Amino acid sequence: MNRLFVVASIAALIAGPALASSTSVEFTGEDGVSQVWKFKDDGSAEGPEGATATYTWDEEAKKLCATFAGDEPNTVCATFEVAEGSGGAVGETAPYTLDDGRKGVSKIIGKEE
Repeated sequence: MNRLFVVASIAALIAGPALASSTSVEFTGEDGVSQVWKFKDDGSAEGPEGATATYTWDEEAKKLCATFAGDEPNTVCATFEVAEGSGGAVGETAPYTLDDGRKGVSKIIGKEE
């Protein structure tokens, strides 16, 4: 899976002011490829095929940077267009732009307490 695409998913998830114990987000890149990530409020995320990441979120800039685990850790960033008043509710969407210019849309599909 493309790691830049994964960053977008994480960023969309934490764009809301608060997270549940975990939030599941579906991300669809401009190429039409979708994947689901489960984000935990401890700053970790679980993705397809056992992929994992940790992340930081800059609320003011609406920018997320994620470091993906593996033999060669890789950090990538995404900036989100979060609508004023968005609260991170199930069903909300947020467009994003990766640092390399690619775009996509994320959608919150579930939350667990």
